[in-house]
Amino acid sequence: MSPVASAESQPNPRATYDELFKPTYRFDELPPSWPGSKGGFETPVYMLGWLIRLKYHPTRRIPDFRDWTNDVLLPRWEELGFNTPENKRDGVVIPDVRTYGYHHVFFIVADNSWKSLPPMKRPEVRERAFRQALEVLQLDPERATEEKLRWFRLRAPDNTGKKPITYPHIYSEAKDTLPEWMSDMLDGSWVDKYPRNIYFDPEAEAYFEWEREYFAGKYDPPQQEDSDQPRGRQM
Repeated sequence: MSPVASAESQPNPRATYDELFKPTYRFDELPPSWPGSKGGFETPVYMLGWLIRLKYHPTRRIPDFRDWTNDVLLPRWEELGFNTPENKRDGVVIPDVRTYGYHHVFFIVADNSWKSLPPMKRPEVRERAFRQALEVLQLDPERATEEKLRWFRLRAPDNTGKKPITYPHIYSEAKDTLPEWMSDMLDGSWVDKYPRNIYFDPEAEAYFEWEREYFAGKYDPPQQEDSDQPRGRQM
């Protein structure tokens, strides 16, 4: 067998990985639970949410949205009465905001952790998470639809120097007039308009610390790299 034929007969790890763990899933099409494994690969983390498409510039600095979550979203979550035993039981948590790759900001509603994912199989829990996220984030329901609410695989592809991947998004910074609060969030000017808030409880703070490290690349699961290329489990 020629080297060319031999190479062509080899399975494509990228294709295999993408078939096992799609880059995105619909809102009602749940991803595999994390942690776990399938087909020789560790299950990746997925986050459910909406995206904003950014104007990309290599020197642009996006603020750390942890303070936005703490000072703006957390008080609103409490005021709306969503800090309930029912939500805690079903793993429905306060939405969060993070960057997704170099071209998007991500409004996060849920993740595929073993605690949060099983309740999301129930339509009433998915509907409650969707409705409460709209209220807390104050998103336009005509834009932030269930159709554009997707599960996205982490980490985002490292496509800085390439044409950005097109994902369903609710706003495009280049084409749409963003709501004032959203512009304030992106440029950091919101800090002059909202009072400083109290601290997170230890469990929530530990989760956000893990999430910050994951997005910053300090926490690197063995199956994923910055380029989002899969690696098989070590036998």
